Amino acid sequence: MNKALKIVLISIGAIFAIGIISLMYIGANSPDTCIYKENEIPRKYKEQLNALSLLSEDEKIVFLYSDAMLNITDGLYMLTNKHLILYIAEWEVPELIIEFSEIDFIDIEYDDSFLVDSYITIETADGLMVEFPVSSDKGRDHDFFNYLQKKVEESH
Repeated sequence: MNKALKIVLISIGAIFAIGIISLMYIGANSPDTCIYKENEIPRKYKEQLNALSLLSEDEKIVFLYSDAMLNITDGLYMLTNKHLILYIAEWEVPELIIEFSEIDFIDIEYDDSFLVDSYITIETADGLMVEFPVSSDKGRDHDFFNYLQKKVEESH
């Protein structure tokens, strides 16, 4: 085997190894692909949420979903017993905390595929329209939407 071929094969092997290691790191450190229920939220995410001070003292998380790759704050969608909370770090004001009574319109576009999320659209009384993803894994997109719809109806 000539020297040039050895260098090419070693380079390809190194690139392949780096790719595998990167995928393993992302898989081990990224949020689950399904919606978490309150008792399933990992401790490290609860600590991040506490640091963000998004919840009032007597507020409980019912559902939490993140479509982020590594840091949940890159795309966090939460339903509590009191609010719909959206947090995206790249927004000018990262947190959007919406009272159920402020929501005038709610709809969902379900997608049952593994690779594509369902999307919920809400519109508030002041005209703010927001669309956000929720995972269809385990059918929890239905649970998330039904709970949100129930809370909106109860508040009106």
